[in-house]
Amino acid sequence: MKIIFAISRIFFILFIWTIGYFFWFQRLMIAMWGFNPMSRQHWLYIWNEWQNGWVIQAAREWLFVFALFAMIPIWLTGAAALCTVPWIKWFKIILLFPIRLIRSKIKERKKEKNTARPKVTKKKSYKQTRPPAIRAGSGKIKHVDKAPGKEENPTATASPAPAPATGSQRQEAPVRQTSSSVSGGSVMDILRSAGYRLISDAKIAGKKIDFAAIAADHILLCLIDSESGDWLADEERFNDEEPLWFSESNHRISPVRVVLNARDSLLPLLTGSARGMEVKTMVVIRQGTIINAEDMFEVWNGLNVTVCRFEEGGPDEIATLQNTVSSVTSPDDGIYHSVSGVLG
Repeated sequence: MKIIFAISRIFFILFIWTIGYFFWFQRLMIAMWGFNPMSRQHWLYIWNEWQNGWVIQAAREWLFVFALFAMIPIWLTGAAALCTVPWIKWFKIILLFPIRLIRSKIKERKKEKNTARPKVTKKKSYKQTRPPAIRAGSGKIKHVDKAPGKEENPTATASPAPAPATGSQRQEAPVRQTSSSVSGGSVMDILRSAGYRLISDAKIAGKKIDFAAIAADHILLCLIDSESGDWLADEERFNDEEPLWFSESNHRISPVRVVLNARDSLLPLLTGSARGMEVKTMVVIRQGTIINAEDMFEVWNGLNVTVCRFEEGGPDEIATLQNTVSSVTSPDDGIYHSVSGVLG
């Protein structure tokens, strides 16, 4: 099927290019020299003149001869160049541009409304819903590493009341999570709390995977995508090239394809008690927004990869990391060491 599709694509591009090229080439020749390359009589006239000893002298005549000789090479070169252009990807960008523009306008309006109404709390991203920092009576931010029961007043000798200490303890956990989220620690905490044993910064097939999360019956390869901006996802190969994600001014290899390639490279390397284990894949959108996420859900499901969002990742249609990760059974030391021996 791929060969038939490639041949059909080449013939279609060649057909369209040939019509357009010879139409404008004919217009140029008639306008410049009054010669119609599509007329048999004009070619007979040129041949008779050549047989009768026509001598090329003027620069205009040399340009005419050069145009005739360059007609076929330019046609073939143009056809070859057009066949290398990924037309399908560019058509998708052009067709989805209005949708991307509308969504960006809607997002700007939401931001304006949120700015005008600071009391509104109906926001879904972690960054918007995280609690504010703990503040002492002086107005300065209270350090997290201080003991919950430690008094700010150095002259106080009595132990603090239980109520303030309990409130401080309740507010410490969210603040610590916010500070660790910059380095991906929150993702680590979510995976560990689900029962996984983690190997961070694992290299598979030359690509770094942020976490290899090991359970008793499977391995989860977790790749955190921290690229900001709006992205148009595309998981289709073209001319045996890796699929690309596009932004307004850049493109990059799909992180979904990166983690899938890592999975395919890891499977034959597993030995011992880890041999035959299922290897699952996950991409965590941490900052960017996938503008065509609704169209990609079916594609990602077909590829057996989980795409979720965390912190500023979007859009809201993508499930959050917390709702995606479920509890698992922790692996024994034999399985863990078998996997870590491959990735270590």
